[in-house]
Amino acid sequence: MRYVIIADFWPEDYAGGGGSHSGGAELSDQILYELLQNKGEDVAKYKSSEVTRDLIEQEKDSAFIISNFFKIHHFLIEEIQKLKYILYCHDYKFIPHTEPQRYENFIAPKKDLIFVDFFKNAKSVICQSALQEKIYYDNLQISNLVNLSGNLWNNDTLNFIESLSNNEKSKACSVVKSPYIQKGVPEAIKFCIQNGLDYQLIGDKNYKNFLTQLSSNSSLTFWPRVPETCGRVAVEAKMMKVHVYTNELLGAAHEPWFNLEGRELVDLMRQRHQDVCDIISASV
Repeated sequence: MRYVIIADFWPEDYAGGGGSHSGGAELSDQILYELLQNKGEDVAKYKSSEVTRDLIEQEKDSAFIISNFFKIHHFLIEEIQKLKYILYCHDYKFIPHTEPQRYENFIAPKKDLIFVDFFKNAKSVICQSALQEKIYYDNLQISNLVNLSGNLWNNDTLNFIESLSNNEKSKACSVVKSPYIQKGVPEAIKFCIQNGLDYQLIGDKNYKNFLTQLSSNSSLTFWPRVPETCGRVAVEAKMMKVHVYTNELLGAAHEPWFNLEGRELVDLMRQRHQDVCDIISASV
């Protein structure tokens, strides 16, 4: 089986070409690409802006794995529905603004729903947490949802995270700097102040430097304003034995493994490598 992975962007599309500014979606998609490659699968990757009718015809016998797809023309999405495809969901693209918290109980009115048939006709719709899966089901009432229950990190990163887990930690509480209002930085700072936590704003364009910063404080406050499908930074913190203060919008906090930390959690995320490949092979 040949696989074609589609995403809006890949890590190499960001500043410096090394993915230093890429987000969790791009990192996860790249790792999925590498996992399939390492298993000897025939796999190609494209940006959603590169999807054309000719490409769809050329790859019509392949299985498509579609991540972010806002740059695929709507008429091409109808063509893709005639093929074998899986949706690997990093947000909530069944509504235009991808923010289900705007609605009571996260349920949008029918008039606001988009791409309903695209989700319904997929071989599987891969979610990253029970929270995300429930929000999808409550809105779309589809039966092809699968919860991966976690995110993807490559082995080198997991090894590095594990090596940091026993770092000596200060009493400070990390708050991750972010320009995105959805990440809830003001709310995280407010929580720290109200609870007498000595907070420290952290952030670094170099991913390993950032992880080192995160591992050096005893806790992290992450207070998202939108439902996080999983919440990579919170899982990274837990893998490094950093306590996490958060709210009910963190997808990871709804998983049965969220009480784990350190090597136990690292090993569980390693298992997700095989789990996601099994989900894909079973779907197509």
